[in-house]
Amino acid sequence: MGLENDILKCFRAGILVIDPAGQVVYLNDIAMKILESFAVKNGENLRPRAAENAFFRLLIEALDLRYLPTRLEAILPGREGMHRSIGFTLAELKDGDRRTGICAFFKDLTHVEVAEENRDLNERLRLLGQMAAGLAHEIRNPIASIGVHCGLLRSRYQGDPKILSSISHMEREIVKVEYIIRECLNFVRPAELGVRAVPVAPLMERIASQAGKLFDGVKVTFFPQGSAGVEAEMDEGLMEQALANIVTNAAQACEGSGNVSISARVTHGYWDLVPESREPMLSDASGEREDFLTVNVKDDGAGIPEEIRDKIFVPFFTTKKGGTGIGLPLAQKIVYAHKGVLDILSEPGKGTEFTVKIPLRQAHV
Repeated sequence: MGLENDILKCFRAGILVIDPAGQVVYLNDIAMKILESFAVKNGENLRPRAAENAFFRLLIEALDLRYLPTRLEAILPGREGMHRSIGFTLAELKDGDRRTGICAFFKDLTHVEVAEENRDLNERLRLLGQMAAGLAHEIRNPIASIGVHCGLLRSRYQGDPKILSSISHMEREIVKVEYIIRECLNFVRPAELGVRAVPVAPLMERIASQAGKLFDGVKVTFFPQGSAGVEAEMDEGLMEQALANIVTNAAQACEGSGNVSISARVTHGYWDLVPESREPMLSDASGEREDFLTVNVKDDGAGIPEEIRDKIFVPFFTTKKGGTGIGLPLAQKIVYAHKGVLDILSEPGKGTEFTVKIPLRQAHV
């Protein structure tokens, strides 16, 4: 049995074994880490806990299946507003023809999904960059020409209020087009970080103050508990832009009346990346604890309809009149550039909460 235990300890994956009654008979250390939010223990029965998450439910259901599914994925609710995705394979334990239990081999896929999202985003940015550069050139030349002619018309028709009003409207539209072009170019350019240690609380206070001035009737509040004296390594300008975009989105969701709360604190996690495959795992042998800056932005607006929830980070998708659809995708891009994650929890009628989580130290950026 000693050799078997040594072999099991070498597995760089979670291993959980239950008997036919649903009782946990083996649980390795990596499994405990992945399932730390659920405090699973050897000897306890998972049948009463089947409703807690999809992984437990599938394990219990597998006890009654003759053919066990493989290569499954499940989303686990996590701590600090984050969700965890795990991939697992089920195997049957047998003594002769008698089934003695179910064994689950599983890994945390959360960072795999983040890496895939980064690759997809980078490819979209490359294609958008090619398109945006050409469009910017083709659009700016005629826009500049229109601006010059507006100036000529203004000097010629100084005494005609109606014409001057029309000219002013044209000039405002020119400024709007220039803004859209500038935002699009900012989005498709690579995010080159100028990292330094930034005091967190003053940054959050500035973002909250600016948003509060822009939206009458919306109370934007920063709660400093948990961030006093904390410094995080980041590109201050880019991260301020990302968080301001998220706060602006939250304030707009209040539709003229409501509350937006901002909080920041230090949380903990494990990012064990294997250099050769870049495949994230959890392991006592090489797992490295990191501190994270976690920022939550919560509003009490109408929430995001489920049918558009998967589209809010798609560039140029917007439901707002006059919106560019760049704000949230740009925020996501900046967070990813800081090796972070951006999560969202929304319930119709009860509001939305965004969670930004970046490593406190960016030495590996």
